[in-house]
Parts: sequence; C-alpha cells; structure tokens
Amino acid sequence: MLHLLILACFVCRLPLASSFAAKKASKGRQAASTRKGFGAPPPTFEQVASGLKNRLPEAASSEACPCGSGQKYGDCCQPFHLGSKWPQSPREVLQTRYSAFAYRLPAYIIDTTHPECRDWRPNKVDWIKDLDRQGMFDSYEFVSLEPGEEEAGSDDNEGYITFKVQLKAKGTGAGGESIEGQEMILSERSKFLNDGEPLCWRYASGEVKSDVSGLDDVVLNR
Repeated sequence: MLHLLILACFVCRLPLASSFAAKKASKGRQAASTRKGFGAPPPTFEQVASGLKNRLPEAASSEACPCGSGQKYGDCCQPFHLGSKWPQSPREVLQTRYSAFAYRLPAYIIDTTHPECRDWRPNKVDWIKDLDRQGMFDSYEFVSLEPGEEEAGSDDNEGYITFKVQLKAKGTGAGGESIEGQEMILSERSKFLNDGEPLCWRYASGEVKSDVSGLDDVVLNR
C-alpha cells in the first residue's frame, strides 16, 4: 500500500516538475532571444570605409598622380593613402588630400583632418557616411592642383599654403540644365598643424574663394 502511495505521489508531482523544467527552458530561450535581439555589433570605421565606392583607375599605381607632381600615383600619393607613409609637411598634406578627393577616398580625408578643424567629428562612422553622401564632389572632375609656396606660421608646428583647384562639372545643375564640361576654379588659403613627434601634419582650416565674377572676394565656406 505504501509503495502505491509513493508511486501516486511521484506520478502526481511529475507534471509539476516537467512544467517547471519547461518554464525554465522557455526562460532560457527567451533570454537567448533577448540577447540575439541586440543584433550584430555596429560596423567599424574601417569596415564602412572599405565598402564605399571610389574613383581609382584599374591600374592606378601606374597612372600619373592626380596631384600634378609628375610622378606615378604608386610612387607619389598612394603610399600615404595606404597608410605606409604620413605627410611630413603641409605641402604633402595638401597634395595627398587633393588626390584623395580626386580618387574618392574619404577615409584619408578624415585621417588628415586636425581636431581643431570645424569639420572634425568624434564619430568617424557617421562622419564618413556623410562625406560619402555629399562631400566627395561627385558632380565634378578634378582637373588640376596649383599649390603655392609654404608660409610659416606662428611656430614650427603651423604652416599655410595658398592654392588653386580647377574642377570640371559633370551632368546637370540644380535646375535640370546641362552643366557638362563647365569649369570652375577655387582658391583657398589653408592652415595646417603638426601634432608633434613623429611629424603628423593635418589640415586645420581654410578660406575658399571662387573665380566667378562678383564672388572673387567672398569667402564661400564661412
């Protein structure tokens, strides 16, 4: 009789234990589901940069460098863009940034922008996405760069260069009219700062002017 009572108690408690186990398993699945709900980690700056389109020619290394140095891109600005060299002077910052704009390499533009610059942003992922959308001059062809002489700043860590950039428009204007082939010349006096040792020159600021009649004395980027 006793063993029947024990058996009955065991049988009666079995569903309760099974129910408890089922609830525990369900909570585990819910917790796992909740953890999965966070999704994959957000992409890094490098991952976003590698997925953006560029304007590099197929045989870029053997092409003439866009900066106008007369050298091949592989011997001139490309090592800087690949991170194996760093600009040692304001002129090198200017030339390599011009080539980066010409070949649509926004990561290099960000890497060579000094924190003092008003364009600088702490969130590099958002910054490069915005540059990709509207800051890489996609409506223009880069024709030429005419750099002036370097000017000394207040100390050895500050320098200036005045230069001209010639651009050629592509496609249509805001009103739908064709602007294909129209040329524009922009001039800028840029400030460059050196972050210390080793030399780490970056772009800090600039005043941009146009050759358009009536705008030649107007600073366009104030």
